[in-house]
Parts: sequence; structure tokens; C-alpha cells
Amino acid sequence: MSAITAGDLSLRLPTPAGRDEIARLARTVNQTLTMLEEAMSKQRRFTSTTSHELRTPLAGLRVQLEEALTYPGDVDPQESIRAAPAATDRLKTIVNDLLLMARLHSGQPALSEPIDLGALVTEETAPRTPGVPVRIRVLPGVWVHGSRIQLIRVLDNLLANARRHAHSLVEMVVEPVSGQAVVSVSDDGAGIADADRERVFERFTRLADARRRDPGGSGLGLAISRDIAHAHHGSLRVEDSPQGARFVLRLPLTESH
Repeated sequence: MSAITAGDLSLRLPTPAGRDEIARLARTVNQTLTMLEEAMSKQRRFTSTTSHELRTPLAGLRVQLEEALTYPGDVDPQESIRAAPAATDRLKTIVNDLLLMARLHSGQPALSEPIDLGALVTEETAPRTPGVPVRIRVLPGVWVHGSRIQLIRVLDNLLANARRHAHSLVEMVVEPVSGQAVVSVSDDGAGIADADRERVFERFTRLADARRRDPGGSGLGLAISRDIAHAHHGSLRVEDSPQGARFVLRLPLTESH
């Protein structure tokens, strides 16, 4: 045991034959070490990817400022100044999303209240700017208990994602199904390959096809949305659709108020 450290979790205890307490303890310790090793590996990958994502807008901002200083006669300083806020906004978005994910993973409880999910979808969709039209179908009596702010974040993420990839139409359906409140968001775009249905929920995922992420976003929107769904004892998945992609949010249904 003394040889096992936080820096090297690949070592395992020898497992004696038999089913006595020592054998069971060795197997339990080895299973725990395997889980810790996987968690540490995920953490290292996340730290590396996050560093890259933060470094990219910083590098772009530095290049703009250095060009303005080095070539004052060739570069319009006002143009460099106007371009700078976009880089800082992206940094701010990434940092804010990382903080939200940290709060979700810490188990910190959010303010919870009864919410008419159909009314919330209608309210959040109505003020949208012109663009791809959104068709809404809401069945009555779809109530959930949760954080209004967090659920708005999920709906905004799903709707923005669908509108970004739709060719001509986005459809949102809110309905009660088998004791669950179900919100489906469908678009008529390129769709998502079966192999990518889980990958789209990973942090900073970049798909190789037409459903690449928004270059101005943080790359965390769908990951945060799934975390919020899990925090509400629900789920968020990509499900089958005759055309395009279909994201389905399921939450425990509660009594109307």
C-alpha cells in the first residue's frame, strides 16, 4: 500500500485466492484504485483541454495588440480595440461556465420551486430574435420542481443549438410521458451520427462534421445542460429522429400548483 501514491495509481494489490476477508478487502481496494485512476485521468484531460481553450482567445488578443504596437502605420488601432472585446467575452463565457459546472458537481443546492414547464418554454421562446422559426406544441399540466434559472439555461442551450444547425425549422414539444415531464427539441439539420450521440455532451467537444460547435461559444453548453438535468434527477439524451437531431430532456413530473 505504501508504494501507491496520488502520482501513480496504476499499482494494484495482489489478490489472494479465496473468499475470506483479506481477499474481499484486496478486491475492494483495487476497484477503488481503478475508479480513482480513471477520475484522475479525466481530470488531467479536462485541465489540459481547458488550458488550451483559455489560451486560444488570449493568444489572439495578444497578436492583435502586438501588431498594433509593432506596425502602428499599417494597423488601425481602433480596429484592434474594437476586436478585443470579442476575445475577452469568450474568456468570460468560458470562465463563467466552468464556475457553473463546479457548482453543479459540488452538489450545492439551488433555489427550487414548482415550475410550469410548458409556460416556461413558451416564455423563453417568444422573445427570440428573427431567424429559423420555432414551432411549439405544449400539452397542459407539465409541472416540475427545480431551479427556474438553471432550467432556463438548459432550454436556451438546446434552442440555440437547434437553431444553429436547422435548415428551416425547429420544433419544441412539452408533454407528460409515463410520470415524466418531457421536452424534445428537434431540428431539420444534418443530424448527429450514432457514434457522436454521447460525445456531444463532453466538454469542449468538436465534431468533424457539419454540427461543429459555435466558434463563439464556450464549448460547455450541452455538458452543462446534462449536468443540470442530472441535478434535477432527470436525463438529457440525443434520440432517434426522422430528420436532423432530437434532444430529449426528461424530468420527474410533479403535481400542478
